[in-house]
Order: sequence, then structure tokens, then C-alpha cells
Amino acid sequence: MTRKTVPEFGTMTFNKDMMRERLPHQSYRKWKNAIRNNRDLDRETADVIAHAMKEWAIEHGATHYCHWFQPLNGRSAKKHDAFLDRTDRHEAIYRFSGKELIKGESDGSSFPSGGMRSTFEARGYTYWDATSNSFIIDRILYIPTIFVSFNGDKLDKKGPLIASMNLLSTMGSRIVNLFAKDEYTYRMKSKVGLEQEFFLIDRELYNQRSDLKSCGRTLIGAAAPKGQEMEDHYFGSIPQRVMNFYEEVNDKLWDLGIYIKTEHNEVAPCQFEIVALFENANISVDYNHLVMNTLVETAPKYGLVCLLHEKPFAGVSGSGKHNNYSLSTNYGLNVFDPGTDPENNPIFLLFTAAMVAAVDDYAPLLRLFSSGPSNDCRLGGQEAPPAIISIFLGRDVEDLFMNLAHEDYEKAPVESGSFKINSLGYTPRDTSDRNRTSPFAFTGNKFEFRMLGSSVSPADANTVMNTILAGALDGIYEELLPFKDDDEALMKKAKEVAASLFKAHERILYNKDNYSQEWVEEARRRGLPEIPTYYDAVQYLRNEGCTKIFKDYGIYNDNELEAIYEIELERVVNIHSLETRALITMLTKDVEPAVVAEIQDLLPITRELEIPSVRKKLESLTILLEELMERHHKLQLDYQQALPLPIEEKVRIFQDEIRPSFDDIRKIADALEAMVSRKNWTIPTYEDIFTALDN
Repeated sequence: MTRKTVPEFGTMTFNKDMMRERLPHQSYRKWKNAIRNNRDLDRETADVIAHAMKEWAIEHGATHYCHWFQPLNGRSAKKHDAFLDRTDRHEAIYRFSGKELIKGESDGSSFPSGGMRSTFEARGYTYWDATSNSFIIDRILYIPTIFVSFNGDKLDKKGPLIASMNLLSTMGSRIVNLFAKDEYTYRMKSKVGLEQEFFLIDRELYNQRSDLKSCGRTLIGAAAPKGQEMEDHYFGSIPQRVMNFYEEVNDKLWDLGIYIKTEHNEVAPCQFEIVALFENANISVDYNHLVMNTLVETAPKYGLVCLLHEKPFAGVSGSGKHNNYSLSTNYGLNVFDPGTDPENNPIFLLFTAAMVAAVDDYAPLLRLFSSGPSNDCRLGGQEAPPAIISIFLGRDVEDLFMNLAHEDYEKAPVESGSFKINSLGYTPRDTSDRNRTSPFAFTGNKFEFRMLGSSVSPADANTVMNTILAGALDGIYEELLPFKDDDEALMKKAKEVAASLFKAHERILYNKDNYSQEWVEEARRRGLPEIPTYYDAVQYLRNEGCTKIFKDYGIYNDNELEAIYEIELERVVNIHSLETRALITMLTKDVEPAVVAEIQDLLPITRELEIPSVRKKLESLTILLEELMERHHKLQLDYQQALPLPIEEKVRIFQDEIRPSFDDIRKIADALEAMVSRKNWTIPTYEDIFTALDN
């Protein structure tokens, strides 16, 4: 990163400090009170904020503004409007009002709506998220917003997230205030820190592969002579071209006030990671979209392409988005911090037990809302958790709860103490290791949810976590309320409730290897849901036991849940359909011509020379080509027959019949690739791609 001073950090963001500096004190207080207490902002104050924001934006080179939102396709969207306007005398003027700040109108007809709106019902409205920072990119002032239909139905991912944050704040504050009576909690915020994994590959090689251009992943490709088996890429030296790329990415994110803390090589060749510090959940989601957009838009300047697909290459690690989650009060108390005496810390015990219960009760929702069809390629593979949800608490925290829940529990002996490190003296040893195979792990004072796919919006998963945790806390509060005036009885009841919850839901805990077949069999014995595909997960949207919590707390209504169901079914079909067409194209234009060319090169040799190995190779190529072409023909036929079917039947055909046929085709194509010469095999290979960044 080019050297910048700390005062230059966030110069392109209109944050709380900038509002305090630019607004009259009374207007600033009204804005702060509105967001603190979730109240409406009056028009006069909105006009004052809009004027200050416009003046600041123009000073920083902005000419346009946009309402930036996150529609149900999982991406971000915007349209640009100029500050330029004209007076009654037709004179040019810069104008931006409170009305334009708070509300915008967008043509919503072409965004996914799952039947909540007809194509001819074009209006969609954007409303300012006053808790999130506005910012400038490329002369455009971005105003973060939510997106709703003409009838008020949620058409985005941010509206439900904010609703879930407000719900959790209410439910959590009630419990904290029963115990922490010296400090009044009027607000709680879910805090999220995101680790974003991605691949960078050479742009010229990318442009020569139809599958990468169309799908973001390779549909065929033989293993490279060297993949990740040498374990030399992880945390290794970053290639210079990537370092130059990182410098510009960091410069852009620095200007936007995004705290990027870590960057490094990930496990697979050409795989990298960038990590942001914790922010309020809605801001962290905004920032993650900005990070992803910045990675994708910056890469071409350095002859690179950024791939956010969860599994671009078979046989090496895929990419996730680790979601680190905590919950804090307005005065900074982290409820998941055990403190020095966790056994007598009722807030820690209750909130942690509530999370265990929530994850156990609503594991299918976590599986669904953290994923997408492309994440199926990654889950259960290298460096990715399996599709079965479990929690790892760590030995010390698990022992604590086991002692509470079971009178006869005997704690396993743990080797403790310190170890000597050179001249640093004795260093205390951690009491618990980290389980990198667990989907949902407690890591000291937070939970790390590792199932998220690298390409998905983190809004959905955090909406689920907020909602299900709030639901568990709601039930806890009702049990504790009768004891609120007796501190001793309240503490006793808190331990009883925590112990009871833990005992009822301890089946969700697992501290061994989640990759093992032993765990799959054990999970089945425990009755844990096994949801292998995203298509299977989508079916839970019609499971009343799963979705009732959303409706009870006003996060989603019936129409919105049905819309999400329709949209996600369509997404499964669209992705599998796109991959099918891309595979057919590659077989027709690349693979089969390459094999035919190889056969033509070998035929004269077999006529002129008696070399058995050459004849044997020719026979193998011919047999494999014939089998490939037969499967190719069947794939085309199945695809054409599936297209006119109703959505429910079509998605089943794609999921259960067409998509599995890819594996058989790939096995043949990869075998042929290994036999065909470089002269004839013109598709860039894994070896070409994995070594290109080192040149």
C-alpha cells in the first residue's frame, strides 16, 4: 500500500465523525437519537443532512449520487443521478434534498421477486439506512439503502438483516439488564468480522476457457503435476503481481474507511485471503460487498481475474467466507467473553447456551442461508466444513457446561502449564485448540461460522443467526423474569436454565474430525439433519417448523418466504443450466476436436511403423472419444427435454440427473487431456494456470 497517514483514513466516507463535524449540533443530536432509538427522522433534519452530505461530496469530486442496495440476487445494485439540476430560470444548480436522501425510486421489475410483483408493476423504493456510512467511489456518492416493493414487501437482503439486528438488540438487552445493573443496556449490536477467500488467475488464460468465463469454475481439467500437496503456498511469499494488486486494493479500501487487517496466500495455488476487522453486522455486510467489488474490478489492471466461486478447481481447496460473530452492548460488553470466572458469569452462560440451542433447533436455516448451488462443490472438501452442522466449543468451555448439566461428569485431564520460548520467558499455553473442520466454532470470545460460500452475501446468514439467537433469548427471559428482584435466586435460576438448555441440545456438539465418516454416522445416530445439496436445503423454506420464527418476529412474511423459495429454485436451475451449456460448448469446440487432431497425428505412425504402444494409445483414445461423444449426446438430449418442464420438475431433473452426469463426463475428458499432446490440447491446463502468477 502506498504510504498514507492515519488522518487520511476514510477520507471518502461520510461517517459519524464527519456528520459531527459538518452538521449543526442540534441536527446531529436528532440524527443520533433517531438511529439509537430506531425513530423516524424529521424532514427538516433530513434536509440539513442532505445539504451537508452534498457539499462534502462535491468538495471531494462527486458529480452524482446513487441509492446503493442489495437485491435478492445476492449482489449490489445502483443507478446514478446527477446533483446537477436547474432553477425556475433554467440556470444550472447543484441540488440534493432530504427527500432524495431518504427515499429513491427504482425500476424493480427486473430484479428477482419470486412472484411478489408482476413485470408491469415497476416501482421499487429504496430507503436510506441511516446507520451505515455513505461513501464516494469514482465521483459517485453511494447512499446505503434497503429496497422494498410498492406494497412494502422486502426485495433485498439488508432489510431483513436490520430487522433481525433490532430484534436481537431488544431480546438481548432485556437479559443483560437483569444482571449488569451498574450499566444500563439500551442497545446491543451483532458484530461481524469477515475473512474473504478468493482466487487470482492470469487473465489471458482465463479468456481461453469457456467454463471459467461463463461459470467461474472449471468443468473439466486434469490434475496438475503439482497442486497443493507440497503445502508450500499457504502463508508463502506473495507473487509480485499480486502484491501490486493488493496495494491498489488496500488504497481503495483505506479511502473508504474499511479496516483491512490481514492479507495472505491461502492453501490452494493462486488462492488468497483478505480479512476485515469487526463492524456492526449491517456495516460489515456493506463492506464485504465493497471488498468483493474492489477485488473483481481491480484485478484486470494487473492482468488478473478474481474468482469468487467456491470451487474453481477440482482437487484443491475451495474458497469460503468465514463469518466471525459476536454480540456487544452499547457500553462494550461482549456477551460471549467468558471473563475470569466463567462459571459465575450468567451473561456468558446464558448467551452461549442460547446459541447452542438456536443452532441445534435451526441448523437447516444456517445450511440454507449460508450457501448456494456453487457452495455444494466446496462443502466437505479440503479446508471446508461438511454440510452437517455441528458446534465446537473447545474443551474448557464444553467442560464448564458439562459440569453444569451433569452431576456425574468427570473432566478429562488436560496437560497445562507453560513452555519456554528462547529469551521470551515462559508463555502460557492456550487451554483449548481450534477445530478447523467445524462449521460453527467458539473461538475464545466469539463464534466463527465457516460454512459461508465465498461468493454469497453474508447478510442472509447473519439474519438467521440474529433471529434464532433472539428467539432463544426471548424464552430465557420469560423463565428468568420472576426472579428479577432476588439476585441470589436469579443467579441460581440462570445456571439452571443454561444447564437445561445445554443438556437438551448437546447433541449438536462435536470436537473431533468433522471430515470423517465416523462423524457422518454419529450425526445420523444423533438425529442431526444431513443436507447434502443446496436444493435439499431450499425445501426447508416450506417447513413451518423452520420458518415460523421468521414470521413470529416479523423478519419475513409468508409472501417473502415463498418468494425466496421460488427465487432459489430458479437459481439452482439457472446455474446448472449455464454449466450444462458451457460444458456442451467445451466438448464441441475444444475437447473433441483436440482428441480428433491427436488421433489424426497418430494414424500415419501406425500405418508406417509397427509400434504396439502407439496402436494401444490410439485405441484408447478412440474408445474414450466414442464414450465421451455418447455421453455428450445424452447430455444435450436431457437438457433439451428438461427445459420446458415446470420449475419443480425441472430443478429435480437438473439436480438429480443432469448435474451428476458432469462427473462421468469430466472423468473421461480429464483422462483424454492426460493423453493428448500440448500441440492439440489448446485449453489452458491446471498446470498452466497454477504456475502463471510466478512468472
